[in-house]
Order: sequence, then C-alpha cells, then structure tokens
Amino acid sequence: MTDIPPGHPDSLPFPHLTGYWVNRLGGVFRTAVDRELREHDLTRRQVGTLMHIAKGLAATASDLTRAMGVDSTAVTRMIDRLEEKDLVVRQQDPSDGRRQNLHLTAAAEGLLPKIHGIARSVEKRFEAGIPKAQLTVFHNVLMTMLENVGEDHFAVLEESE
Repeated sequence: MTDIPPGHPDSLPFPHLTGYWVNRLGGVFRTAVDRELREHDLTRRQVGTLMHIAKGLAATASDLTRAMGVDSTAVTRMIDRLEEKDLVVRQQDPSDGRRQNLHLTAAAEGLLPKIHGIARSVEKRFEAGIPKAQLTVFHNVLMTMLENVGEDHFAVLEESE
C-alpha cells in the first residue's frame, strides 16, 4: 500500500467523482449565500420567489408552485412570510375574482439590486483567480452534463427552504 502525501488530490475523499465535487461546491456556495442573506432576514427560497415575480415568471401562487416545483402549501406559507415582511402583496385579479395576482412592493423592488449584489459578490469570491476562459469552459461543461441527462440548463432550479 502506498502512502499518499497530505494535500495530494488522491488523498481527498472522492478525488475523481464529479457528483461529489458538484454537490460539495453547491453546498458551500449555498451556505455562503445564506450567510449574506441573513442580514436581510431572507432565505434563498424567498429570494427565488421574489425573483420569479420580478422577472414575470410567476404571477400567482399556482404559477410559483409549478415554476419552483414546490407544493402549494409551502408556496402559500412563503407568500404569507413575504407579505409579513412587506415584500409582496396579493391583489385580486380584475378579470377573475378567484385569482390573486402577486406583486412586489416598493420595498422588495428596492431590495432586489442589493440581493443581486450579494449573489454577484459571493460568485466573485468563488471565482477569484480563475481566468475567464476557464470559467467559460466550466460553465459549458456543467450545461453539457445537464443536457446529457435530459435537463434543460435554462430551467430555474430552487432549493427547498
């Protein structure tokens, strides 16, 4: 049996398993974003909800349920919390009284640029020292891997709250 020196790639738990490294990177990235969002008393799921509404990807709770792949009860609770934080309002649809449309408040619209800045700041920390050409290859490899398993790399993926 050969002794592998500390710090050598083969001394790591799973040096050649892509899934391990993608999962590890995702977990560390999510933790870093969560840490930054705490200052604004928000979760990644809440930010995802705000972004879906802001980008016009979801106008109702039903839209959010479909777009985010979350059950309707969880979405309702999420909207309730965002309303309590004065970030979202429900307004009755004038053409269908049974439907409530979701809208961002002025407070949420003012917060979105800060949230974008937080995300970009975290990304910059992770990407520090990596040449742009390598990042482009990395992104292309990730998109190809998603395509290889039949996933749409343009889909919006969300984590559970």
